[in-house]
Amino acid sequence: MKNSIISFSFFFLAASMLTAQNRDILWLFGPSLTSGQWSRAQFSAQIKDYDFNNINITPYDNNTVANNIPDWATFFNTKLNDGNHMDVLGIGHDAGGLIIRYMDMAQQNGRLSAMILDGTPNQGGNIFNKLLPVDQTSQSDVQKMMSKMVNLKTQAQSCNGCQMIQATQSWVNYFAGQEAKNYYQQLKPTNSVITNLETPDIPYAVIWGNENDDALTLTRMINSWYNTGLFGEDNEYIDCYKSEIAQRIQEANQLFALGLMQSIAQFAGAAGKLNLTNPQSVGSVIEAQLNALVTALRATFALNKELREIAECELVHQAMNAQWNLMLSPYTVVQQTIELYCLPCEDCETEPDQQVQGYCFSLCIYGCDPITLTYSDTYTYYVYEPHDGLLTKSEQLLAGAAKTYEAQGVNHLQEQFWEYAPIGNAFQDLFNGGAGAAFVVPK
Repeated sequence: MKNSIISFSFFFLAASMLTAQNRDILWLFGPSLTSGQWSRAQFSAQIKDYDFNNINITPYDNNTVANNIPDWATFFNTKLNDGNHMDVLGIGHDAGGLIIRYMDMAQQNGRLSAMILDGTPNQGGNIFNKLLPVDQTSQSDVQKMMSKMVNLKTQAQSCNGCQMIQATQSWVNYFAGQEAKNYYQQLKPTNSVITNLETPDIPYAVIWGNENDDALTLTRMINSWYNTGLFGEDNEYIDCYKSEIAQRIQEANQLFALGLMQSIAQFAGAAGKLNLTNPQSVGSVIEAQLNALVTALRATFALNKELREIAECELVHQAMNAQWNLMLSPYTVVQQTIELYCLPCEDCETEPDQQVQGYCFSLCIYGCDPITLTYSDTYTYYVYEPHDGLLTKSEQLLAGAAKTYEAQGVNHLQEQFWEYAPIGNAFQDLFNGGAGAAFVVPK
């Protein structure tokens, strides 16, 4: 009998330990225009043998924008109070992270014990001041920008650019819908939903995205948005577009057009450097420069439709991304002077490009110090705040985090995919206890 009691006690203890092994996780994503389901991350975590239970989030998953952020927090706190949940780990992307923060502010029983904030607008997102129209009768700043880009493309309508301009315009226009507009108003930095946020009372970790691949931020993010049900890949539009441009150049049999494409990319990609003395007027200067360049292109290639169209396509694509970056991220102007060694004048004679050759001679003859054989070159450049294509670094960060992770090369729509190493590594470090026991998910 005693042995039976011992066996039963051992079985009960073992069963209790097994029950305590897994952990309840509340995975919350944001609205569909800026976020996606956590299903890929959940699958990746299960493949890694993490032992957890997903808390059911219906009806949130069917209509995320049906309630505001504080109301959803009340809904989920009620769900956690059903007696079946303890020691819940909250994981939120985008506005989902804000809901979890509001849950922590309002909870009475401590069911929610830790949170991971992934690409969350903890300080709000300034870009929503540009994306959202003031009223239903007006266009947002981004809508106006996209209309200008489309108008610039009027002479190159047969250059499809793989429909990426149209895809971007569609995404931008969705924010003007009443339901989306009402929800995303909450993410503006001055909205009470943001200003009423309190520092979390429970342990929290922050993952912030830094889309630092190239200047084509908007194109990549829209591509990832269309792929949120897959892996969030961001290269298809750009690869398709480059292929189309290359094919048209080949058909036009004009290799020098490649150099023109590079010049346009440099001009539009560096658009923020225009009018340094008055950064507030950068947008109008860019517009004037773009219109002038388009006019010049149409005059230069009036007899060559192929060249005119590919030049305009490249210009519009680069300009659209340059404008988006200017709207999205603040910047500082940096001026630096460096000392360079002079080139021997005989080296200039072999330079085939006459402009480069002229610049070379001006340095070797007039610009160099005869004693040091060096010359000073001053250049000005912009330093942009890192961002994930939608939110800047400072907008995503939250002071006091147990640990903060930077996801380099990851845009806002890719922050939920463990397939991207910075994201997968951050979550696994958290689940394994790298930021403390509060975030551990057992195996």
